Amino acid sequence: MQADGLLVYSAGAVAPPLEYALNTFDRKEGISSRFVAGKPESLLKAMALNTKGDVMSCGAEYVHDEAEDRGLFKVGTRRSLGYRRSVLIVQEGNPRGIKRLKDLAEPGVRVGVAVGGCLKGVWDDVCSKAGIIEAVRANIVEHADACGTLMGLIHSNKVDVVFGWNAFKNIWPDTCESVELPRDVQVFRSTAAQVITYTRDESLSRKFIDFLTSTEGRRIYEEYGWLHVPR
Repeated sequence: MQADGLLVYSAGAVAPPLEYALNTFDRKEGISSRFVAGKPESLLKAMALNTKGDVMSCGAEYVHDEAEDRGLFKVGTRRSLGYRRSVLIVQEGNPRGIKRLKDLAEPGVRVGVAVGGCLKGVWDDVCSKAGIIEAVRANIVEHADACGTLMGLIHSNKVDVVFGWNAFKNIWPDTCESVELPRDVQVFRSTAAQVITYTRDESLSRKFIDFLTSTEGRRIYEEYGWLHVPR
């Protein structure tokens, strides 16, 4: 019988490689862990209320910063698991024929952006670098509060394009395509993991994060599209 393991929380769009890695770690350690994925804000709220959890991973460092300030994460235990690179995400087949950033300023193009989660502010960063804020803003028709909600706009045909991450194509390979952005306007953000203040086993929690940052753990993230050296 397997021993009790960890309670691991994850933001939705960074969950697939983390869950795979956790299952691998459990087999190595002979334990059975629990995995819960969802919107970071909801998970952190539940964590603060229930005072339970061992490790959490989010798709942007600022989310960890805010959680540290709220006393939910142990300072000094955060490790980066890799980076994601900003791209444009379009529907499978790219029916609007979007090939470059400037196409988002064309009449009738429906753009979706994130106002929460790991993609918060990315459209602003990209378009400000390119100097086309006004033109793209005029075509933004939908806001999403998280990555999963953002991709829902693509899947439901509510928008033609969203600002997303390169790893989305690996997570939703049958429903979307990515359009590369010029290197000088791309945004990179770190996916991190950190020990939760309420952990029941800090030693095991740290060991899991060590595994995530090991050669084997890095390979898992690379298979899902994460990068380890921005280039």
